[in-house]
Amino acid sequence: MKIRISQIIIVLAGIFSALSFSEVNPSLPLVKLQGQTQFISGGVGKDESEAILQAGKTWALMLELSQKTGSKAQYISDVHVLIKDKVGNTVLDTTTEGPYLLVNLAPGNYSLNATYELTTLHRDLSIQEKRGKIITLTWPAAKNN
Repeated sequence: MKIRISQIIIVLAGIFSALSFSEVNPSLPLVKLQGQTQFISGGVGKDESEAILQAGKTWALMLELSQKTGSKAQYISDVHVLIKDKVGNTVLDTTTEGPYLLVNLAPGNYSLNATYELTTLHRDLSIQEKRGKIITLTWPAAKNN
């Protein structure tokens, strides 16, 4: 597989632009990189949640994760998220560290599986250039034994 210098420059430019978010707002969790996919996971605490919501406006995908508790929903973490491109290649495989997950994805079609306490929610995604997508995933209330 040949990698062009221009591809490396594009990836590095993306990393540095994403890293600048943390410099602007120290409450924002660090940007992580998995392959060529940048992501931020977190949102525990008011400052971090506000920082992620603000930064989320510039990311391709923002997931908000919650579980029903009676008539309300409660934010959750420790959700396993698997995103695959249209040909089935894994572009992100992670477990969230809070109720928010920001992901920079190239325009295209993806499948998303998010698993919390053995229940998987599936979404088909269509990411468009310069249009962020916000998806709220809410799991059913936990069953009492």
